Amino acid sequence: MAKRASKASKASGTGAQPSGPHDEAPSALDDLSDLLDLTPDASSASSDALPDALPDVPGEEAPDWPDDVAWDDDAPGGDDRPLAERVEADLRVGGALSRALPEYEERSAQIIMARHVAEALERGQHLIVEAGTGTGKGLAYILPIVRSGKVALLSTANKALQEQLFYKDIPFTQRHVQDFDAALVKGMGNYLCLDRYGEERAFQSLAQTRGFATLERMTDDEQWDGDLDLVPESLPSEVRARVAADSDQCAWRACPWFNECYVKRMRDRAREAQVIVVNHTLLLLDSAMGGFLLPERDVVVIDEAHHLEEEATRAFTVSVTPGRVNSLLALRKLRETADDRTQHEVNAANTAAWEALLRVIGPMPRGRQHLRAPLEEGLRLADRVDDLAQSLQRNRPLNMSDKDEQLFERLVKRARSLASDLRTVFGVRDPDARVYYVEMTRSGRRAPQPEVSAAPLGVADLLREKLFDRVPTIATSATLAIDGDFSFYRARVGLEATREVTLPYAFDYPSAALLYLPRLRFEPAFGDASGPYLDEMAEQMRTLVEVARGRAFLLFSSQRALDQVYQRIGTGFEAEGYTTLVQGRDFARVELLRQFRERERAILFGLKSFWEGVDVPGEALSLVVIDKLPFDPPDDPVQEARVSRMKAEGANWFGGYVLPNAILRLKQGVGRLIRTRDDRGVMAILDKRIYTKGYGRQVMLALPPARRTERIDDVRDFFACD
Repeated sequence: MAKRASKASKASGTGAQPSGPHDEAPSALDDLSDLLDLTPDASSASSDALPDALPDVPGEEAPDWPDDVAWDDDAPGGDDRPLAERVEADLRVGGALSRALPEYEERSAQIIMARHVAEALERGQHLIVEAGTGTGKGLAYILPIVRSGKVALLSTANKALQEQLFYKDIPFTQRHVQDFDAALVKGMGNYLCLDRYGEERAFQSLAQTRGFATLERMTDDEQWDGDLDLVPESLPSEVRARVAADSDQCAWRACPWFNECYVKRMRDRAREAQVIVVNHTLLLLDSAMGGFLLPERDVVVIDEAHHLEEEATRAFTVSVTPGRVNSLLALRKLRETADDRTQHEVNAANTAAWEALLRVIGPMPRGRQHLRAPLEEGLRLADRVDDLAQSLQRNRPLNMSDKDEQLFERLVKRARSLASDLRTVFGVRDPDARVYYVEMTRSGRRAPQPEVSAAPLGVADLLREKLFDRVPTIATSATLAIDGDFSFYRARVGLEATREVTLPYAFDYPSAALLYLPRLRFEPAFGDASGPYLDEMAEQMRTLVEVARGRAFLLFSSQRALDQVYQRIGTGFEAEGYTTLVQGRDFARVELLRQFRERERAILFGLKSFWEGVDVPGEALSLVVIDKLPFDPPDDPVQEARVSRMKAEGANWFGGYVLPNAILRLKQGVGRLIRTRDDRGVMAILDKRIYTKGYGRQVMLALPPARRTERIDDVRDFFACD
């Protein structure tokens, strides 16, 4: 494909800076059917088409790039050296980077990775790279891409890494290596809708909600790109929901603000860019739609690639809640247009469906519960919602404006999409390809409500057909291989015929870290039998925290284990002057991290979200304790269905699926400790199965090469030198 020419405009040219880390969980995904409704015809994918509904979905240590250093790009146009040699020259002492940074130090792992990326680009090959913290992997793939002139999608798992790439790594490369265009593409709901904002301003003239005046000032800044995450003072969630772009409320070309639309401008920038930063969900939905959601590309880079299977499963899961039905029924245009009798029938069917569901699974189910048979009341609800769509069509208003025509079409499609999803989740028609389950979910301060879902049993075939067979892909993360073997990862995501590279560790683990693996008396147990194990684990954690003088992450595999251990030792810590921070009790995730960094002798009791994507460099974090090997709950319907299928096929379900998942998750957990060259501390795993089970050796081989001990006195000696 034709390459985009480099222009003076670049990612840093917006003048906006990120306001800091964001603790929000990814916003609820627009379902795939909505996206398909909003996608322009493949033959006319221009900015005049309907908008794509873009759903929204801390990486490694970021180099401290200087802002005031520049140099001449000495790579002459027509340089006929192989790309790998040119890139290596940039990264070696004496190259472009060392001339700009007086204290520049080569990173051998970064150079190795950059060479492999360059060779994969030139050969059009897939590449998998396991690159640990400190490698500098962002620059290791951005630099070869820019030097090659190829157009790339860079896909990340979270906003923090998106913003690190777009506001740090990319501007640095543009300024000091080579100029190129870049664009950041977020979900549609991350951008201000000027039409909805105009309506809200009238209300805010009376309400004067906190933060809205700041938003008004931002709209006067011509350099602001409409990204609500960059507003310095955050808006209350209900206000943000009323002013954010929404695919169901977007008239696109018929909108009077079309030419000024922030979403349109974002799409236009993306079409002109050489490097486009997206998230995994956008990449996956674009792949399912044949590549028409995002701009054309020569290569895809998937960073934090260990999330790919999980994100693909989530992206292609169909889910319905009572709230989704009720929000449709509450729309004013629907209430004004659809027959009263039809609306009444939908309301009655909606109530009956969810009451019937709760009779099947119980009023307050714990965790996810299988839905093993069709729910007739749910299928009747789907029929009534179809009737509602037909009623809207029959009573379609005459003489509507172009804007109202667009919005009315969107309303009808929304009703039809809901009816289709209701049939999918309540029909249980494809148990060989999907798993059907129900769980109680909560949004904000609202009461829990049932959510029924249909998730794919596997995503490998879909990813292979829709993504990997169409474009060369580079997948990288700190946790993809098990003892240098990528076969588990490749099988789970369908990435075949690829080059594989495991980079050396960037840090001196034998000197910086101690791995404490005590031989406990009790193995992890469940239910009433867990008491002795929890007592022993709590005592181990108490001793470790006292030796380390706080500065500890205590990471748990379940809420119950966290609660039980906190009951045993938490109040004692507080009485001794420690600061205890408990996930789910005290603050949101980002505030927990801020408090942890700022408080002396802090102890954080955390769950899954603290096992990865968390950076606390320096002395603030000197101890990471993991309660047990993080196996998935055996009764989770998705895991249970996948294991059952492997058993039916005669496959090694434990060694080929359950154990590798646990090992990769464990690698993420212990990876929280050493984040920079100056960090040092102790990692502890309180699970005797490492010694007593046959798979223990495989677990040990996957852990960082820190000095290992089973003696608490060695931990005391380590911290005595601190």
